[in-house]
Amino acid sequence: MTADEIRLNVFKNIRIDCVMASTESYSVRGDRALGVGDQDKLGFREVAKRIATSLVDRASEDGLVVGLEGAWGSGKSSLLFLVGDELGKLPPVARPTVIHFRPWLIGNRDALITSLFGELSGQLDQVALMAGDATPISIAKAKSAGKALRSFMAGLSKAGGLLEVAGDVAGLGVVKYAGKGLKAAGDMTGTEAPPQLADLKDQLVKSLRDLGHRFVITIDDVDRLEPGEIMEILRLVRSVIDLPNVIYLLCYDSEVLAHSIQEAASVQDGRAFLEKIIQLTVMVPKPETFQLRQWFAEALQQIGTVKDEDERERLRQVVDNEGGRQLRTPRSVVRALDSIRFFWPPLREIGADLADLVWLQLIKDGNPALYRWIEEYCGTAASLSLGTARVDEAEKIHQLASLESAAGKSTFADYLYRYSFSTQLAGVEPGFSKDGPIFQLFQQVGDQTRDKAIQRRRLSSPDHYRLYFAMASPSHALTQSDFSAMWDALAAGPDQTAAVLLAFQRQNAAGTLTKADLMIERIKGGAHELLDEKQSRNLLMAFANSMDEAYRLRPFDGFAFNSLWDRTLPLIGSLLSRLKPTQRINATRDMFAKGAAIGWLTFVFRREIFAHGRYGNQSRHDSDWTLATERQMDDAIRIMLTRYQAMSAKQILESPRPLSLLFAWQQAGDNEGPRQLLRANIKSDEGLLLTIDGLTSQISSSDRGIFNVLKKQDIEPFLDYDEVTRRVKALRSKSKFKEASIRITKLLAQGEQY
Repeated sequence: MTADEIRLNVFKNIRIDCVMASTESYSVRGDRALGVGDQDKLGFREVAKRIATSLVDRASEDGLVVGLEGAWGSGKSSLLFLVGDELGKLPPVARPTVIHFRPWLIGNRDALITSLFGELSGQLDQVALMAGDATPISIAKAKSAGKALRSFMAGLSKAGGLLEVAGDVAGLGVVKYAGKGLKAAGDMTGTEAPPQLADLKDQLVKSLRDLGHRFVITIDDVDRLEPGEIMEILRLVRSVIDLPNVIYLLCYDSEVLAHSIQEAASVQDGRAFLEKIIQLTVMVPKPETFQLRQWFAEALQQIGTVKDEDERERLRQVVDNEGGRQLRTPRSVVRALDSIRFFWPPLREIGADLADLVWLQLIKDGNPALYRWIEEYCGTAASLSLGTARVDEAEKIHQLASLESAAGKSTFADYLYRYSFSTQLAGVEPGFSKDGPIFQLFQQVGDQTRDKAIQRRRLSSPDHYRLYFAMASPSHALTQSDFSAMWDALAAGPDQTAAVLLAFQRQNAAGTLTKADLMIERIKGGAHELLDEKQSRNLLMAFANSMDEAYRLRPFDGFAFNSLWDRTLPLIGSLLSRLKPTQRINATRDMFAKGAAIGWLTFVFRREIFAHGRYGNQSRHDSDWTLATERQMDDAIRIMLTRYQAMSAKQILESPRPLSLLFAWQQAGDNEGPRQLLRANIKSDEGLLLTIDGLTSQISSSDRGIFNVLKKQDIEPFLDYDEVTRRVKALRSKSKFKEASIRITKLLAQGEQY
């Protein structure tokens, strides 16, 4: 069976919509070495057996320093555990005593020698206890070696303690004494130390050689010590405690260790220094990338579930494409699996996408910079989807450069990977031309694509992307209870629907967006296709009754192109299209005739007057009409004219946008109606001020922002501008109207500048 077939079989076994068999599959394992009962996923056991055999059968009686070399995360500590385990399985006659010395647990540097001697002394006592007929080791020899060791320890203490090495920096010179320490070692014997330390060491060497029993001292994570501590360890193993039948097995990353040596010993070549200490090196075998992916896939099978065959296939591709790039060491596999164990349970409960989570976690652990770029991109793409942000071409170029910098320029040279990467994110289109960009970013995402991502709670969903980064919904996301409330209201009637929309309008979502904005976006994006005829009509009438109140709750300026009102426009046509022809005509008539939101209806009406070419020269193709037929347009004009003509000046001036309503009245064909109404209303001074105040419009300025003005071109279609200006200024002399007169005069003056 080929590697691909094996891997495919693993993914066939990933369950669909099933419950975990064991809660242990969700337990975060942590970045720790193999221990008792752990499974060897990479075949290190056989390597450990060979190393253990060589340490016992082929090592010199004079002692040996062996280096177990490998990069961080390559499995050195696991291999070291397996070597110790295999040494313990050897027959008693050949089995050495294994001492696991961990210097990084010892905070005081001066205590290193004391600790190591103490470990060795204790093990010699154990050897003496176990000696007898079953082994070639005599009790007398074991006790003699123990006594010689303690005498040497006492001698060190009496002589002055902590050892330094004179001579060359490699620690191969004669021993001298400096400082203080090792007093505890002297206290252990209760005897006077002999005067010559060299003689004491000779006695110890002879005793250990006569004992004929091997000691294997393993020292893990040497490269994680401080540079000064590293030098002490190297001096210990090569000079101070360089003893017969004592084998040191040191674990380290040679690159890191050499750098620390250069820093601590002030030498140019740390590797050359290390070669004088380490007599033999064993390299940790580098696992095949297929082995790592296979291990990852098998463990993933016990962690996660997929919803369908599509997700299963995408998961397989993620492990092949992204796993092949990011799973480089055993540690990278363990860390990625732990991340998934941590994040998946809560995401699983809401139906998130396992393939997306695995892809993101592989990148997070393998390339944190790329992970952060993806996080920022998803946030911006979500804002674009909601219409709350814009990204210009300069920013797109900048983001593409940031992507290449984070990923590495050669990362996307592989066209297959380039395409695979683009499928994970919204609005990313790959480029394959020789001289073109590798990606087009922040491209338009179709409604169907966006809605599918939302429904499946994908990473590319603007409503769910934050779940994958922080296990939190975006601040703008709608909840399931929000959708349930909306759907229940749509089934109940237009009044209930209007009430829910207004309740949503009162709730902030993100920035200036409300939940009403989001709900309309979601319905517009595809959910309207789920509505039946009754629900479609209810929503139309809810708009017609509530949109003016929604405006009053959250007013928006006249320059907004993505206001709540704007969001409803394309939805009107979609909802009407779901009705039968007769129902469509009746719904249009009822909406314009019975709707209480006269300001919103005017907004829709004016747009259609221009789109149908009934006024001005801005007609549009019929595919862009909200009212799809001329008959509907005729009905709207007739109804709205009737409604306008029946309104009082007070009602018009209190509507959300009085000026727009007055223009709509004229553009529908009644030029004199609004003129006569306003002329009658300005006969009194109070009526004049109220009327003119209602005819303000807005100006946008780079230095002042958006502000109100009274423009001549907005007043003249209805009133005599000069007469109005004169009368308003004259009212400054009347205390009752002075304040209003001054304010309106300023608005008129500002209007003359534009």
